[in-house]
Amino acid sequence: MLNFFRRNRAKFSRVVVLGLDGMPHSLLQRLIAEGIMPNFQQLIVHGSLMSMTSVLPTVSSTAWASIATGCNPGKHGIFGFIDRVPQTYEMFIPSSRTLRSRTWVDLFSNMGQRVFSMGVPTTFPPRKVNGILISGFLSPDLKRATYPPAIASELESMGYLIDIDAWQARENRQKFLDEIFWALNRRAEAMFKYYAQESWDLFVAHFMDTDRLHHFLWGDVARGDMSHTTWFNRFYARVDEIIGELVSRLYGNTLLMIVSDHGFCTLQREVHLNFWLQQMGLLSFASSEPKQLRDLDPRTRCYSLLPGRFYVNLKGREREGCVQAGAEYEQVRRDVADALMEIRDPDGGTPVIDRVLMREEAFVGDDLDAAPDLMAVPAQGYDLKGGFEKRVLFESSPVNGTHSFVDSLWFAIAPGLASDYATVMDILPTMMALLGLESPDGVDGRVVRGAL
Repeated sequence: MLNFFRRNRAKFSRVVVLGLDGMPHSLLQRLIAEGIMPNFQQLIVHGSLMSMTSVLPTVSSTAWASIATGCNPGKHGIFGFIDRVPQTYEMFIPSSRTLRSRTWVDLFSNMGQRVFSMGVPTTFPPRKVNGILISGFLSPDLKRATYPPAIASELESMGYLIDIDAWQARENRQKFLDEIFWALNRRAEAMFKYYAQESWDLFVAHFMDTDRLHHFLWGDVARGDMSHTTWFNRFYARVDEIIGELVSRLYGNTLLMIVSDHGFCTLQREVHLNFWLQQMGLLSFASSEPKQLRDLDPRTRCYSLLPGRFYVNLKGREREGCVQAGAEYEQVRRDVADALMEIRDPDGGTPVIDRVLMREEAFVGDDLDAAPDLMAVPAQGYDLKGGFEKRVLFESSPVNGTHSFVDSLWFAIAPGLASDYATVMDILPTMMALLGLESPDGVDGRVVRGAL
């Protein structure tokens, strides 16, 4: 590691971004204090470590789109893992085709720079780039997830997984843990294989495995379950080994950033908001066993998609909209917002919702047609669900960790960086500034202090 630091200069000519999905800034501090991540501890001495806020909605597809573009969802157009097609009540999975803003891969490719991107959410289908692109989770299979296509067979030969089968954590915890460790090592193998091929101008490697681990072990570790804590710490010791090896391989004048897209916390309860809307008399179904948007009754005034997105059944916009634009629309929004703030956890009466934002408060952009009409921000530890089949408001599940808006991690091998209120949108413009490049017009992120 030390050879790299002696080679490093204030002016950077290339960048490596390591994405550790959902790794909180506070978790890194704890693991360093306990001696589990000595390589990262040594790294921090030579750079800057900051905590960030994420974006709303706080899910990986939205947050990574904001990291890669520097824009809020109102500009890049990704509002969640699923979305709806207005006037049809059909659902779709947002993809790279949905993304309306240019990403770091687009910017560098267009400048004739060589790029590598692995595993980043919302990159399927892979665009043609000046280098290699391996799409992230929600890609259907490897054969369709790579550019150029020949990369798929190379990944298959090493046992690379786009994503693990997280559902098996509900049925066989040990098999889940074995697979997540396998996936971590195969991802590291792929990262080192392609990094060694050439001196990339932009090299991005995203690890979803950290997020998957947190969803199913975070609560166990927080409660002091030693068997799971030992496994959790062993996993992060391996992550630290990977970081140390990556640093030892870095070319001179390389800007290294290690980032996460959101924080994590113990899950208190899942909250089924469409059931709540039914209780409020604002949503009804035409089917006795509703499963999707097309099962809505035309009298529905409002419905929800995860996490915490609310859409008014607006006449002229929705297929069978019944709410008039103008005063009636605004009244529905106010009624829903006020009522959401009154939801309480039955154990102790804790508020479930931290705040509710109207679309014009939560998002900025020229075209907000796809944005939710309201955005509910959960109190820490509550996961806002948007399914249609549930008949309870509160529920527990094998999942015991959930995303948090605060506590994202940002490390850069550039001393003196600081911000009073850093967000994930600041990563791209700060990266460009440290490389001596101009940020694209229209980005919402800011260059943090010390980068210019």
